[in-house]
Amino acid sequence: MDEKKTTLDSTDWKILGELQKDARVPFQKIGETVGMTRPAVRERIIRMEEAGIISGYHAEINVDKLGKSVHVMISFKFDSDKKYPEKPNDVLMSLLDSTPEVIRYWEIYGDLDFLVEAAFATKESLHRFLDDLRNYGFVRSHLIAASARGRPQGKLHPSIEKGRYSWT
Repeated sequence: MDEKKTTLDSTDWKILGELQKDARVPFQKIGETVGMTRPAVRERIIRMEEAGIISGYHAEINVDKLGKSVHVMISFKFDSDKKYPEKPNDVLMSLLDSTPEVIRYWEIYGDLDFLVEAAFATKESLHRFLDDLRNYGFVRSHLIAASARGRPQGKLHPSIEKGRYSWT
């Protein structure tokens, strides 16, 4: 079944941009920025939530403050020579879901199968996790030296101001 697509106008895109900067910003302040009343902004946000365009509001966690300063991105590729008891993705996702240090992960296409973001208290705990992953395939870890905390995950493209709508 085809999913219904929602069309957004330039004001909707500006509202999304404001929410990306700060999801807790009051409707009144968004209204002042985009030139609308508080109730009109609220109605548009509710419409975008109901359409699934806005899928949630999330807290950004500073893992260093939690004592997990070994913050890594891990690239993973299944070993095609191995036999798995069930679908390989299900096996790996079960491991990732049960590991509290895993912040988020993505199933991807291309040369790799998954990207994993995780934060560990020690290098030893990272090493144990990487060993667990190696039971399923090939891993490469990348220690995060600096983070762009406080910035939106996806930034609206400046062309939105000109009436063209795209993501960067």
